[in-house]
Amino acid sequence: MLFNSIHFLVFFLVIFMIYWSIPKENGRCRNVLLLFASYYFYAQWDWRFCFLLLFSTVLDFVSGLLIANASSKVRKKWWLWTSICVNVGFLMYFKYVNFFIDSFVDLLTTLGFQVHVNTLNIVLPIGISFYTFHGLSYVLDVYFGKFKATGDFVNYALFVCFFPMLLAGPIERAPHLLPQITSTHAFNYHKVVDGMRQFLWGLFKKVIIADNCAPLVNRIFDMPEQQSGMTLIYGAFLFTFQVYTDFSGYSDMALGTARMLGIELMKNFATPFFAKDLAEFVGRWHISLSTWFKYYIYKPAIKANSSTARKYFFVFLIFLISGFWHGARWTYIFVGLIAACFVILALLIRGSAKKIMARSERKNFIPSIGNLVAIGLNLTAASVLSILFRNENLYKTGLYFHGIFTRLHVQWPSYFSLPLAFLIFFMLTIEWFGRYDRHILEKIGMGWPNSLRWGFYLILLLLMALFMPQEQEEFIYFQF
Repeated sequence: MLFNSIHFLVFFLVIFMIYWSIPKENGRCRNVLLLFASYYFYAQWDWRFCFLLLFSTVLDFVSGLLIANASSKVRKKWWLWTSICVNVGFLMYFKYVNFFIDSFVDLLTTLGFQVHVNTLNIVLPIGISFYTFHGLSYVLDVYFGKFKATGDFVNYALFVCFFPMLLAGPIERAPHLLPQITSTHAFNYHKVVDGMRQFLWGLFKKVIIADNCAPLVNRIFDMPEQQSGMTLIYGAFLFTFQVYTDFSGYSDMALGTARMLGIELMKNFATPFFAKDLAEFVGRWHISLSTWFKYYIYKPAIKANSSTARKYFFVFLIFLISGFWHGARWTYIFVGLIAACFVILALLIRGSAKKIMARSERKNFIPSIGNLVAIGLNLTAASVLSILFRNENLYKTGLYFHGIFTRLHVQWPSYFSLPLAFLIFFMLTIEWFGRYDRHILEKIGMGWPNSLRWGFYLILLLLMALFMPQEQEEFIYFQF
């Protein structure tokens, strides 16, 4: 069930009307409704994996209670590691077992051994990386005394599988989301309308930018050996915009949907293309994942007197884990390694680059030269990484880069779409003006006459009607 489908629209309208028709004093009934709705939503992909989701939820719920009530630190640690090992074990099995088998066979073949091993026919449960991190964050927060274990299974289960964030985040932490789930919510017209605005912008980015980029990107990346160097460069930039509008579009729709139900999810994107350097770019992209790593890996490992070398080592380690988190491909691992190098380099030169790159905090109406330099450098670096991210193996990545360097001539790229270029420019312009707000359309048009504000919304709807492709694409991050 895609956010950009009629099925979801009908599903959400039914849930929305029933949810707000229940008196706010009956918060438990509302949560039971959302819990059943979330499992129904998940079952639309594959109902069998609902049992895995339920098992993981029960495991972490019970582990939290046992850690909270344990009589000794040894018992606390035992239940903590039980939860970690089982959760990571499931994640490793479904996402990485075939990767390790293939890598082992490739190693033996390189050493001269002829080995024939069949990989397992494993179906990856959608959203497993996200809901596993929800559960692990809860158990870790309970263990370190940052959050009190809950005895209400319905509330905890809803925290793990709340349907707007279930399939592709944002990755929530219990201290932020669980108190909202346990609270009562009065209907707030302004929050509902604000959620609709954020959903509208996410929908626009997904169906107009991401879904129109997808077929062009597929043609270029599927046969890189047949493309000119300029076409390959164009394809890399195009995929960068595709993955950004696809994932940030999903996040906007998730946050907008949750807000219409009275719940505020964590912001997952903060206009990363307008960052002043690549370190800031990464910090404003998939914020919930980087925040998760910061709380549970970086902060516990780094003390006030830690050396710079130790800090950079853990930055490097986190990016390596982040690349591996994305999936069982060497290309993902190399994306993490190269991104770490880019970020560390940006941190090292940040002081000397201040005069060249204008700080993004300046509320310029029009981008300054420094802003444009930063945007160009960030987009170029992101596009280099996108080539690795998009290709399924290092061989095809090599073909892609080889084509860029050996067939680079001054010529117009194939598959260039002027309407799509205009739509991307339009999207970036709107995001520039809304870059300091909680979400892009939060304040845009708020001071305008009603006719102009509604005219702007109608323009977005008209553009969607004119340029929406017939075939809908799944969200890219569903595969993670």
